[in-house]
Amino acid sequence: MSPAPEHLVEAVLLVSPRPVRLGDLASATGLSEPETEAALENLSARYAPEGSGIVLRAVAGGHLLSTNPACAGVVERFREEARPAPLSGAAHEVLACALYLGPLTRGAVSRVRGVNSDAVIRNLLERGLISEVGADRDAPGAPALLGVSDDFLAAADAGSGEDFPPLDSLVSPEELARVRERLTSTEEAPDEREG
Repeated sequence: MSPAPEHLVEAVLLVSPRPVRLGDLASATGLSEPETEAALENLSARYAPEGSGIVLRAVAGGHLLSTNPACAGVVERFREEARPAPLSGAAHEVLACALYLGPLTRGAVSRVRGVNSDAVIRNLLERGLISEVGADRDAPGAPALLGVSDDFLAAADAGSGEDFPPLDSLVSPEELARVRERLTSTEEAPDEREG
């Protein structure tokens, strides 16, 4: 007897640490996209937050099984795991650059911030909050382009960058003009490093 479509989708979601897109779920299970969507609807009803310790979340353009946020205290006690170190102000600035101005190179991030940002970028790459999303083929050496990762979007419970407030609602037009000028500048950022 073959497993039900929702069982196939559930099994793939259970072993994936990251959101899985609809097409990838269909490909992995051998189901059509309509069958996969129907299976996701069934799983969504089964894992409704009011009736389960597990929830099905639609984040970062895909689907992910995770623990119900209402159970977070119990899960944390069970895992006896310290929370990761909080992000520094510099890390928040780099994430904002990647989210609102990205994709952009390490050099562009450093120019916008006015300080060498390599250590902060390395830390965010290691934590999986930013990722390399391509290369700047017009620049010498084709440096990597950085953007926020699907893990960042999932942690922020966002489907995409469009779920965040628009940049012009957060920054004055004058400051935004200064940032864009630094972004297009060819001057190198100061070599002052920060951790």
